Amino acid sequence: MSKINKELEKKFGSKKIKFDSETLIEYGQDWYKGIEPDPQAIFFPETAKDIQEIIYFAKKKGLKLLPSGGRTGLSGGATAVCKEIVVSMKNLNEINWIKGSHRLKCQAGVITETAKSMAKEKSRILPIDFSSTSSSMIGGNVATNAAGAKFIGYGSTKNHVRNMTVILPNGEITPLGKVAEKDASGPDLMELFIGSEGVFGFILDVTFETYPEPKFSESICLNADSLDDLYKIIQEPSDIISAIEFLDLNSQLLLSNEAPSKYEVLIELNSDSEHKIEYFLRDVAQKVSDVNLLNSRQTKLFWEKRELLPVKLSEMGAVKFDFCVDKLSTEKFMNEVEMNISKAKIFNFGHLGDGNIHLNIIFEEQNDEQVSVVYEILKSFGGSPSAEHGIGKRKKGIWNRFPQYKQKLKLLETLKKSIDPDEIIAPKVFFDN
Repeated sequence: MSKINKELEKKFGSKKIKFDSETLIEYGQDWYKGIEPDPQAIFFPETAKDIQEIIYFAKKKGLKLLPSGGRTGLSGGATAVCKEIVVSMKNLNEINWIKGSHRLKCQAGVITETAKSMAKEKSRILPIDFSSTSSSMIGGNVATNAAGAKFIGYGSTKNHVRNMTVILPNGEITPLGKVAEKDASGPDLMELFIGSEGVFGFILDVTFETYPEPKFSESICLNADSLDDLYKIIQEPSDIISAIEFLDLNSQLLLSNEAPSKYEVLIELNSDSEHKIEYFLRDVAQKVSDVNLLNSRQTKLFWEKRELLPVKLSEMGAVKFDFCVDKLSTEKFMNEVEMNISKAKIFNFGHLGDGNIHLNIIFEEQNDEQVSVVYEILKSFGGSPSAEHGIGKRKKGIWNRFPQYKQKLKLLETLKKSIDPDEIIAPKVFFDN
């Protein structure tokens, strides 16, 4: 046992601090396996004071800290690479309704699905919806501004955050958010922590707005060999579409060994007006030839397949991209990639309603040159290289690859040095420090 680990165990006890190999491997990395983890120890705080104490200890000993939630990220943001003490928030998992409101207050370690289920018990919804909700944690959802399947209807996680409490790198506990609905007391500093991937400190708890369940819901499945007809449906915003998911041919074949068409598309409809849904369905039937109304079992089966897909592709060693292009250009973009990439198998799926394509490529052999080609194609479409998975340690190259991000990086560096002058929190996330 190292001297530091002995001091950690003496100060915090063997229940809160772990450094056995099994725990280091489990908690020292996220779902992206392209970075070798190297944590010093794993810390399991149970109170805000515990986090303050580990901050003070790290400052005194010159150590680094890495905030960690459900570790479901795909960008290496929760992977320790320079002997950090990983601070797992799993034991900070209290959840309560704010009295007299429809708001949920969740500590950072609350599992996303737990919060969603608690909302459902009161016929409310918390529309944070993606394949890892059964494992991801609230703090990580906010720290990455997770979006997911319901983005088109409800926006990303930040749209639902009303207040939060954070612990700064100096140990100060700081409440952020609105005191009242109208609050012009300077900029909304919650925005610093939403999507920050932990570089500015620890998210301790978050208060979310929840929404009433819609009175009427339907899901339809479209099969098509071109997306042209679908574009006619989605080109104008609709207040009843909550999700549009698609699977390309290879994705369908991977999941079921059969595919009736090049694209399988699910459209989820929610409204308090049954008439609106009926009108939409009639309109779709006139524009698309192969449309099926799904029952609840069929809808559940589609989402189960959709959630299984990224897991299967990870196991197959796919190189994963998380892009966003103009929603009416998605097919053109996918065709462009297919024409310019050789000796590889390409899988496309994702959130068609907002142009978020999860492009997965299995190369016959790793080819950095072809990866660069993919990014050049994305640039030509004016797209985003990280639609919802964040930057982490894996994607830092985009700061220089995409010129429009260079000034953003400079501002982030300035903010980081101001808030965390000792640079002890989340080293090498975003930056090369």
